[in-house]
Parts: sequence; C-alpha cells; structure tokens
Amino acid sequence: MSLGILVLVYVLIIQRRFGNIPIWTSMTVGALLMVLFQVISVESAFEAINLDIILFLFGMFSIVSALEKSGILGVIAIKMVSRTKGNPSYLLLVFVVGLGILSAFLVNDTLAILGVPLVIYVMRSVKPIPIVLLIGLAYGITIGSVMTPIGNPQNLLIAIQSGIQLPFMTFLTILAIPTIINLLLTYLILRVYFRSELLQMRYNLMMMNLPGENKKSSNDDNTKSQIVMSNTMHTTITNPTLAKISVIVLLIVISGFIIVETLRFFGIITEGGFSISIITIMGATILYAISKERTELIKSIDYSILIFFAAMFVFTTGLWTSGLISEILSYIPNPVPSSNLAGNNAIIASISISISQLLGNVPFVALYNLVMIDNGFVGDDIYEWMMLAAASTIAGNLTILGAASNIIIIGAAESRGFKSFGYIEFLKIGSIVTLVNVIIYYMFILLISYI
Repeated sequence: MSLGILVLVYVLIIQRRFGNIPIWTSMTVGALLMVLFQVISVESAFEAINLDIILFLFGMFSIVSALEKSGILGVIAIKMVSRTKGNPSYLLLVFVVGLGILSAFLVNDTLAILGVPLVIYVMRSVKPIPIVLLIGLAYGITIGSVMTPIGNPQNLLIAIQSGIQLPFMTFLTILAIPTIINLLLTYLILRVYFRSELLQMRYNLMMMNLPGENKKSSNDDNTKSQIVMSNTMHTTITNPTLAKISVIVLLIVISGFIIVETLRFFGIITEGGFSISIITIMGATILYAISKERTELIKSIDYSILIFFAAMFVFTTGLWTSGLISEILSYIPNPVPSSNLAGNNAIIASISISISQLLGNVPFVALYNLVMIDNGFVGDDIYEWMMLAAASTIAGNLTILGAASNIIIIGAAESRGFKSFGYIEFLKIGSIVTLVNVIIYYMFILLISYI
C-alpha cells in the first residue's frame, strides 16, 4: 500500500509543472492516504510531525518577511549588482557567489523568490533574459545554502535529528571553505560554458547606451523594467523602522546560535532548552512584539511550506514504518558507523544524489535520516552527517526536480513572461557542476577528518 502511495505522490510531483498541482498538495495527499489506509495511525501521524522544524520555519519566514517588506533585501541585492557596472561576468559572479553566500543565512528558497525579479531588473531591455543568470542563481543559492544548518530545510532536519552537539559551528567549520570554493568553481564553469552568451550580453548592454533611437528604445524598456521591479521588489527602504527591527532581530538570532553553541562547547549549559528552533522563534516573538506591522507579517508567511513539511513528516514516517524503505535499501550498500569513512561517504553521496532526483532532496533527507539513525549513526559521526548535508543539497543542481528552489525560479520567471531553463538544458551543465561540487566536498571532508 505504501509503495502505491509513494508512486502516486511521485507522479503528482513530476506532473506539477503541467497540471499546476502545488507540491504541498501532492505531499498532503500522500499523508492523508497513509492515514486513511491505516499505514500509519492518526496518533502516530501527529507524533511524526517535528515541531522543531515547523517552529524554525515559521520564525525564519517571519524574520525574512520583515526584511523583504521593509525593502532592505531588495536594497542589499541591488547594491551588490550596482558594483558590477553592467559587466555580465561580474553580474554572474554576484548571482552565483553573492546571493549564494546570502542563502546560507536567509534560506535558499527565499533567495529564489528574491532573485528572479532581480534578474529582470538587472537585464532591463536585453531580451530574451539570458538563462545564464537564472541558472547561475539556481546553482548559487543551492551551493551557498550548504554551509549552515539554516541555509535549507534538509540541513535543518540533519541538525535536529542527528544529535550533533554544535550544529551551527560544525556546519560552518567543516562546510564553509569547500562551499566558497565550489561557488567560485561553479562561477568559472558557467563563465566558460556560457562565454558566447556573456559576450552577447555585453554587446547588448553597450548598445543600450548608444544615442538616438537605440537610446530611446532602451529608455522605454528601462521604464517597463522599473514597473516590473516595483511590483516585485522594493528598490528603496520603504519602512526604515521595520528594517532596523528586522536586521537587529536577525543579528540576535544568528548571535544566539553562536553564543549558545559556544556556552555548550565549554560545558556552561547542557544540551536542550536552546535549540536552533527555540532561538529562532524567540527572535520572531521579539519581532512581533515590537513591530506595528505584525498582522501584515503574519499574513505574508507562506503557510503552504509549513503544510508541506507537516505532511512530509507523516508521509515519510508511513514509508518507514511500513518497511518499504528498509526493503528498498536492502538492495543498496549501507554506511556503517566506525568503518571506513571514505567508503561511507562515497555511499552516502551516491545515494543522496541519485534518490534526491526521485523524491526531491528534502523528502529524501527526511527518510535517510531514519536510515542513518537505524544503522547506528549518532551525533559524534559528524563527517558522515556533513557528507549527507552536502550531497543531498547539491543534488538539486543535477536536475530541476532535485530541489524546490529550482521549481520556484522557473515558476517565478515564466509567470512574468520570461523564458526559463528546461530539464535537458539544466541537466547538461548541472552534471558538470554537480560532479565538481561533490568531489570537492568529498575530498575536503576526508582531509579535515585527518586533521
């Protein structure tokens, strides 16, 4: 029964681009069927929902919503772009490296929503919008989100469920350097792969600055571009008070992560009581208590993502308790604690990249965490957990179905009337990027394990 439900949910997810079926709806259908067909009981379904994840997402979405509505996110992004002086190669660097680093602290799905109108704004009258920037955005925010437990949902699942003692410091210490390297390498790969498109972009941008009819046409297109931009992203800080509050709250939350983990490292406080989710929700509570826009902020949260995660926990728990996942994985080599790290990480990377293309990286990690724990992995096995975080995340760079942020970018671009990248187009360059990325993470994790 669980196999049939899994196939149905997968078909619904695959068809979401054609039938306009939201991914949260597909996952909710799967969760409800698990309960209706008694694969999992109602009581077990409620127990399966991880409130730590839900609270973290609600708190983080609240803070990011305040940053966006105040206009500060748009201002930061546009200032980053303005320093490129219209050079296409520098623009690509900003989208891959600049927004990639931001995604580590603001959740990659948020940067996906922010990035598309920024691409449209930047390119103004250069039509069609070169897909190199959209693909660069997709790869950049996926890779950049690897290096913190708050960069993407799958990392948060690992941070909470693995039992790692100091998740924020652990992620940064082990994954920050290879992530920066991968961002730069990905930029270079895209620069070489799309060299002709970048040259054409440079020529088009030069033509925009010529006098006469071309100039007039360019001004008309700039006006249209500014209208599009005003409807999608603030180009100035529209609410200075909210901007100050949201920045302070974000800094408090990030500082809270570091302070609590430092105190825990020195044994001043013990495990529990100050998890990532509790610190985040405390920050959101401060935001709602101080801000006058609390009602607007609450309404602006994308609750469909929270529904998706609640349903995903029920769905994946049903797959696990039914024995289906154990049966499938019995045909695949499993990593074993305290054995060869190189072999373990090779298995974890291979399974992560391949199965994430079927389920998406977040549902895959929700399931594979259970496999790792069932196999005996604990919080002290940090290198295997870090390999899972890195490989499952960069799996989103292989195909457009590997990560939800890819779908967000495609939908946001096409809803504004711009052509986006297709499956084969993404796969061709994605196979190169993913291979390079996984080698860098694999080698660096092995290297640091010996230090």
